[in-house]
Amino acid sequence: MVPKGSTDYKAGFEYAFDQLQNSNITRANCNKMIMMFTDGGEDRVQDVFEKYNWPNKTVRVFTFSVGQHNYDVTPLQWMACANKGYYFEIPSIGAIRINTQEYLDVLGRPMVLAGNRAKQVQWTNVYQDALGLGLVVTGTLPVFNLT
Repeated sequence: MVPKGSTDYKAGFEYAFDQLQNSNITRANCNKMIMMFTDGGEDRVQDVFEKYNWPNKTVRVFTFSVGQHNYDVTPLQWMACANKGYYFEIPSIGAIRINTQEYLDVLGRPMVLAGNRAKQVQWTNVYQDALGLGLVVTGTLPVFNLT
């Protein structure tokens, strides 16, 4: 991808979803997410989410609005909320590093809207794995033997 011209959310999200699908190696149900940084744009690309991510919403979308907000941020908020993500505002390019760490707090939250089974799952905050896997989030679910 080469930066030029106007924002094309559709092409960007299709590329990102294709990359996630093509690199779908067996893992321990890791979180899949797309992080989008933009300084403007009006498209919600609902058709892309319907094709690639709905109804199961297996990929979480985090949107970041960078710089002055001389545009409507509602589409960015909608994209994040409609895909189990979160919308962030970053005031300047220099503040990107510190502001992007906030998505880790969102990943550590319980997924309340994910259905009855997921409501019982307890999620940890993000922590550094001792075996070298990097940053991880752990979910636990109680299991009962009723026999």
